[in-house]
Amino acid sequence: MAQTIHTEVAKAALLACGYQIRSLRPINEGSNHFVFDITLGDGRPAICKFAKIRETEQDRGPAHKDTLFGGTLSLEREAYLFRMIREKAAVPTPEVYGVHDSAHGTFILLEKMRGIPQKECMVRSGFSRQTFLDSMEYLGRDFARIQQVSFPTFGNIMAESVIEPAGMDNFSDRFLPVVDMRLARCRQKQVFTAEEDRQTAAFFHKRLQELRPHFDAQRTPPVLVFTDMHAENFFTDEKGKPTGYFDLESAQAAPAALEFYGFRFFLFNYYDQASFRDAEASFWRGYQDAGGAYAPQNAADEEAIAFLAGCRLLELAESYWGVRDGIRDTWGPTMKELLFTYMQSGQIDYDAVGAIWRQRDGQPLTPQKA
Repeated sequence: MAQTIHTEVAKAALLACGYQIRSLRPINEGSNHFVFDITLGDGRPAICKFAKIRETEQDRGPAHKDTLFGGTLSLEREAYLFRMIREKAAVPTPEVYGVHDSAHGTFILLEKMRGIPQKECMVRSGFSRQTFLDSMEYLGRDFARIQQVSFPTFGNIMAESVIEPAGMDNFSDRFLPVVDMRLARCRQKQVFTAEEDRQTAAFFHKRLQELRPHFDAQRTPPVLVFTDMHAENFFTDEKGKPTGYFDLESAQAAPAALEFYGFRFFLFNYYDQASFRDAEASFWRGYQDAGGAYAPQNAADEEAIAFLAGCRLLELAESYWGVRDGIRDTWGPTMKELLFTYMQSGQIDYDAVGAIWRQRDGQPLTPQKA
């Protein structure tokens, strides 16, 4: 079992590295870190993070690996990403006060960014339709700028913009070992029967081969992708305008489709299907107004987005398989069912995915005010 970083341990580590602390409290935030909300001696609010192994990935492979892509996680990498993204994409990320080794482990100390999680913004708005749509349009504007940052090949963005693995100029080659990693974890957890495993592996391998022409870097350039955008990993103001992006440790050089599927998977489906369509239209309006260059234009673009959403269903079926906590008890089997629906139809049921998040978050199905 990995070490747990308690309040007194975190405080001792900070004091040993020369920081004065007025207050410190743990916050339940982030699956890869122990996180603390701090007021420094000079009155500045800050966030301190120590690395941990994800609860759903205990004993599932090497520690400190990105469970989405298999890349090495490090706080030094995270610090670089914050600085690079702020400078090149001109969107708000936290200032890094320091990355430190201590007797209790490595930790990063960050600026505490202003704003509230987008999820909380929706609650405070009274579940307003207009606030929701405005927030999606603001996101479109920001991601048009984010995707202007490009890279020569596909892969994990490491410190100094080194891309690992090296030399991947077709995203099918880049993503094949990621898919195989997810299939191997499914076998370890016995998510599938032997026949289901055969069908699933054959399907994803075939689709990656069919998508090779589309995923060539000359046709679908490697751009900056955050990869895991959901309503708790960015801050907004009361009107829904983003004030800070901070959950960037899985950032990739990837096709823009790897970001677009996530908006449909985690954000546009906050309410019902009618609101989904309006949210997506708001996002594309902001994206195009800000000069976004990679909006889907044809059936091949849409197939790529659906495929990457299917890959996420595969990952989530495995990740939540066997989890029993009173909230996510059925998530693994439900994700598996949605995965096989996609494999049979080629379509992702984003509304059904949104219903899973509503089980946890409890928001109404339709907006409560205009």
